[in-house]
Amino acid sequence: MSSDYIFPLARPVLPGPHLRVIAPAGPFNRETFDAGIAWLRERYEVTFSDAIYSQTGYFAGSDERRLQELNEAITATNVDAILCARGGFGCTRLLPGIDLLSIAEANKTIIGFSDITALHSLWAKAGVRSIHAPMVASLGRASAEIRKAWIESIENRNEHSSWELETLSSHLPTHATGRFFGGNLAVLAALVGTPYAPPLQNCILFIEDVGERPYRIDRMLTSLRHAGWFDQICGLILGTFTDGNPGPDGVTVDEVFESHFYHAPFPVLKGLQVGHIDENQPVSFGGLARIVENQFHLIH
Repeated sequence: MSSDYIFPLARPVLPGPHLRVIAPAGPFNRETFDAGIAWLRERYEVTFSDAIYSQTGYFAGSDERRLQELNEAITATNVDAILCARGGFGCTRLLPGIDLLSIAEANKTIIGFSDITALHSLWAKAGVRSIHAPMVASLGRASAEIRKAWIESIENRNEHSSWELETLSSHLPTHATGRFFGGNLAVLAALVGTPYAPPLQNCILFIEDVGERPYRIDRMLTSLRHAGWFDQICGLILGTFTDGNPGPDGVTVDEVFESHFYHAPFPVLKGLQVGHIDENQPVSFGGLARIVENQFHLIH
C-alpha cells in the first residue's frame, strides 16, 4: 500500500482551539446538550448558533438551515474542528449541497456517529480524516473514561490503540492492513448506488447499528454484497449491534454474521465496543489499521 493511501492528519486540535457545534440531523435533549457544552468549554472554545435548537419534525430544523450551518462550519477559517450535537435522521438529505473541494481545503475533522456516517463518507471521498465518537448530547452524560478517550482521540494523542477481539471468519487469512473507515450499517446501506458512497478499496471496514432486527441486517449486508463492497475491502470489524433481538424465527444477529462472513476471503473480528452504547469508544477514520490474528490495531 502506498503511503498516500492513508489520509494525512487533519487540522490539529489541542486545548484552546475552536470547536463549532452543529446539528445536521435530529433535535436533541437540551439538558444533556448543555451539560456536554459545559464540559467541552473547560478545555476548548465552543460556539454554536441559537438556531441549533430548531425542530422540524424529526429534524433539527429545515434542510436549508442544517445545510447552511454545516457549510459555514466547513468554510469558517477560525474553526478548527466540527462537532455534531447528535445523530438521528437527516444527514443524507444534505449531501448534494456539500462541496468536496471545500472539505478538502478546510482539512477539518468532523466528530460524530450514527447518522453522521453520511458525512464521514463525504470526508473520506475528500481525503480528510474524521472521528467516530460520542457527540455533545452523549458527552453530557459520558463517563470519565470515555471523556478522556474522546480528548485523546481528537487531539491525536493516541498514536496506537489496540483491542483483543473475537475471530469470526475461518482460519485464513488472519492478517490485514488498510485504511480504516466505517460507521452505521443502515446509513452505509442507504448510500449504495449513490454518488456519496465511500471509497473502500483495500480498507478495513467497520460497521455497527442499533434497533435493527436480524433479517434487516441480513438484507443490508446482502445489498452491500451485491454492490461489490465486500470485494473491495481487506478486513471487517464488527462493532455493537444493540437492540437487535431475534424475531419468532429465533435467528440471531451473530448467526446472520456467520452466514455472511465465516468463509470470507478476509479476516473478520467482532466485539469492538463502538456504537450505540454508553461506553462508546472513539475511533478515527482515515488512518492506518491492522488485523493480526484476533488483535485489532488502529494507528493514528
